[in-house]
Amino acid sequence: MKLQMSFGENLINLRKQKGWSQDDLADNLNLSRQAISKWENETSKPDIDNIKKISKIFSVKIDDLLNNDVVKDKAVTLNVKKQEKKEKTITIVKCMIIAVMILYIINVIFKFASLLIIVNGIQKYANLSNYHYVITTYDENGLVQKEECWFKDGVSKTDFTTYDRNKTNEEFNISIDYNSKEGYAKKNNKMERLDIKEYLNFHPGYDTGNQLYSNLLTDIGNINVFNIIFKSINFYDVNIKINDYYIVLNLKDTIINFNKDNLKPTIICTNNFGIKSYKIEINNVKEINI
Repeated sequence: MKLQMSFGENLINLRKQKGWSQDDLADNLNLSRQAISKWENETSKPDIDNIKKISKIFSVKIDDLLNNDVVKDKAVTLNVKKQEKKEKTITIVKCMIIAVMILYIINVIFKFASLLIIVNGIQKYANLSNYHYVITTYDENGLVQKEECWFKDGVSKTDFTTYDRNKTNEEFNISIDYNSKEGYAKKNNKMERLDIKEYLNFHPGYDTGNQLYSNLLTDIGNINVFNIIFKSINFYDVNIKINDYYIVLNLKDTIINFNKDNLKPTIICTNNFGIKSYKIEINNVKEINI
């Protein structure tokens, strides 16, 4: 292919096609490097004798050389294009790597922020003094247990119903006054006072005696929420979605669904612990006597 170039550009192109430096061309013409440099910079031009020598050295017609009509070596052109293509590919790959890194960092920040919102939001349940909740637990065969609790100012009453395959369901009631540290269990219409060991088994370990908060932390603890925060560094281990109503954590084998406004867990699903469905009602307990 033909390229229109000035004499100086023609000379540079021809010299580079041979792989020569200015010194190399100067030696072949018995001239100084400075003379070649001036020709290429077009601050001076060679005389007719040197033009003939240049034409002979590079096998180019004098008219072509002076009329800016030099045939460029196709191999050189091809190598230049390959190099340009290679550099363009490297630039694209670098941009893609940077984009992936930016998305990864945004994803990690998003997960951290979402998990911290949940962890901090659950803290408010520690201060509730009046609530009612129901927790139903299922496995692959159906209902396993139902726990229903009424809580008012440090006094709780909890009904447990355990279901089995033979339909011989077991029911019992636990009533605890966390203020006086006393508790009673009622089973088969028989009331028994809890000893300190049994009482401590039910006592959540918080000054408020808040069973709901204790249950939440237990269930969240079962799926290691703090480990989830660390796992969130891994792009694939934790998937968090937020819509207008819910914050959903998908941990491959576990899904936690939180109400976006009040962070109440509407459902917790785990393979290891069955499926727990929460229904929480706040400020609807009038009085509890044990």
